[in-house]
Amino acid sequence: MSTAIQHSFSDDKNEGILRYLNLDIPLHNIYDFIELSRNGINKKNLLFLAKKIDFELKELSNVLHISERTLQRYAPSKALSSEVSQRVIQLARLYCKGEDVFGDLEQFKKWMAYPSMALGMKKPKDLLDTTFGFQLLNEELIKIEYGVFS
Repeated sequence: MSTAIQHSFSDDKNEGILRYLNLDIPLHNIYDFIELSRNGINKKNLLFLAKKIDFELKELSNVLHISERTLQRYAPSKALSSEVSQRVIQLARLYCKGEDVFGDLEQFKKWMAYPSMALGMKKPKDLLDTTFGFQLLNEELIKIEYGVFS
């Protein structure tokens, strides 16, 4: 596995992701994330994340590409599909990274809620409906982390 991939899946970062999802399972490498995605994230873990990052059900449904009504119908212990679980993990990873970069989750949530010149005056939170949006936000966080402001 390449060093870049290994670094992005370090145990320290994984502990933060587990904290965001309220999970107590080992996540040591990308294969553990693949297995977690395949097994599915439970609705109760999704709701834990939503509360931690201040997302309403409507916002979640937009990011996860699943209807609000379908989310409401899921039992708390029901696992979400692999595709939806991957997006949940991406969301948890992004917020974990943002908290790390900003030094405080509340500061990161504020950044996510306000338009950014670096993002074409779009709110970062509004870009979470595509994989490209997640990628763009991760790149912006890296720039901020290294002091490169655009």
